[in-house]
This record gives sequence, structure tokens and C-alpha cells, in this order.
Amino acid sequence: MIIQTKIKGYALALLATVSASTVYIFGKAALEEVSLPQFGVYWFAGALFWNALFTMRSAEHRRFRRISRKSFKILFILGVIEIIATTSFYGAIEITANPAIPSFLRNMEYIFITLFGVFLLREKFSGAEVLGIILTFTGAFAISFQKGASISAYLTGTSGLMLITTLAFGVRTIIAKKNIQAVTPIMLAINRAIFLLLFSLLIFKIMGQSFDIPSSALINIAFGSFFGPFITSISQYSALKYIEASRAAIIQSTTALFVLAGAWFVFGRFPADYQLAGGALTVTGAMLLVLGKRLKWKHH
Repeated sequence: MIIQTKIKGYALALLATVSASTVYIFGKAALEEVSLPQFGVYWFAGALFWNALFTMRSAEHRRFRRISRKSFKILFILGVIEIIATTSFYGAIEITANPAIPSFLRNMEYIFITLFGVFLLREKFSGAEVLGIILTFTGAFAISFQKGASISAYLTGTSGLMLITTLAFGVRTIIAKKNIQAVTPIMLAINRAIFLLLFSLLIFKIMGQSFDIPSSALINIAFGSFFGPFITSISQYSALKYIEASRAAIIQSTTALFVLAGAWFVFGRFPADYQLAGGALTVTGAMLLVLGKRLKWKHH
């Protein structure tokens, strides 16, 4: 029974990983045709639709009648964090030439999760974690390297946006894991969609955008919003019910490999050799960060 539970957890984590990789592909394809506010409105309206449909056809909707004040507070905090993280995330995808680049940089999230554990939970660094941080940062620098580029260019480019993204997502992961029993996976997914849709509508209105977008972009958004904010969110949070966050994170750290294959297949784009080398370092570093405590335990 325990084995079956773990298999279910690993299957959900793998599903979340593959689904997450489609976000980069469908998102990049759509953002080549529409503005970021237009994208946000349609993308998160789709996410809200898929999540609401799933909720109404399951027993999950009954939980919404018993949301405590603590749960509302958690959902509000996570909603604000999602606005910061997700806006930066799709902004990075919009300005990058190859969606595989931000997917590799996404592994910086594990650095922040590790650092939060050290500073907030007073955990100690293991040798593997220190090496993981060094490799991940080195890989991120290699991916982002531009000869003669200024610091401001880095901070306002893909690298800077992904730095904001990973920092915010690291905070979100810690809060979500700590409160996974108080708020269900579907609550988290719908909460995310609502906050991001409202924020997108606000920016959409301020910038005077049009609802008229190409049908090809609409198709990419429809598929992307199904696999991304819907399937990824639910399977990612659900996996935490069956396996430890560290085990799920090991699988999810390979997302960039699926994006790499998808970017080559759909766009015919492949990163430069130095970016591939940097990407390999970020994946290796992320795995060391996830396995850090276990490697330390086995060493003793």
C-alpha cells in the first residue's frame, strides 16, 4: 500500500513536470503574437475555467464552504506572491529567444528554498548543498553571459526576471507545503488563477488593450492554460500528499530537459553550447540541493 502511494506521488510529480514544460512552449508561441496583458487575460481565464469545471464535477467544491480565516489569509498571501512571480516568469518567456533558457534558470528556485530552510528553520548547510548552490549559480551565470553587457541589462533581461520569479516561487513553495492540509490543491490552483486574472484585467484596462487576438494564439493559450495552470498546479500540489517535497523536486528539476526538446521540435531553436553547459550545471546543482540533506545523512 505504501509502495502504491509512493508510485502515485511519483506519477503525479512526473505529470506536473511534463505539463509544466508545455507552459514554456505554448506560452512562447502565444506571446510571439499577443501582448503580455492580452496573454494574461486569456491564459488565466482559461485556467480558471478548467479548474472551476474540475471542482464542480468533484467533491472538492464542498470544501469551499468551510474555509477558515487562516486559510483565507494564506490564500491572499499566496495570491500576491503569484502575481509577482508569474508576471516576471511570463515576462522572461516573452523577451527570450529560446524558452529553454528561462526553464534552466528556473532551477535557481531550489537555491532559495535551501536558503530559507537555513535562515528560517535554522537548518545547517551540507557539503552537497553548498556545491549545489555553487553549480546552480555558475550555470545560471553561464546561461546569462553576454559579452560587454551591463548589470542593468542582466537585471532587466531574462536573468533578472527569472531571479525575481525563482525567489518568489521559493517563498510560495515553503508556504504551500507548510499549509497543504489547511488549503487543498484545487483551492491553491483556483486562487492562483483568480488573482492572476484580476491583475491581468487591471493591466489590460490601464494599457487599453484589445480582446481581438489571432486564432492561432487563442489555440496555443487554450492548450497551454489546460496543461499549465490547471494540470501542472493540481498534480504538483497533489504529489506533495503522497511523497516528500524533496522527492517531487528531484523530478521537477528536469523540466528544462523537456522544454529543450519541445523548443527544438516546435521552434527549431537550440541553445548555444555554453548555454547547454550552463543548463546542465543548473540541473545538476538543483539535484544536489534537493538531495543535500539525504547525502549528508548517508555520509554519517
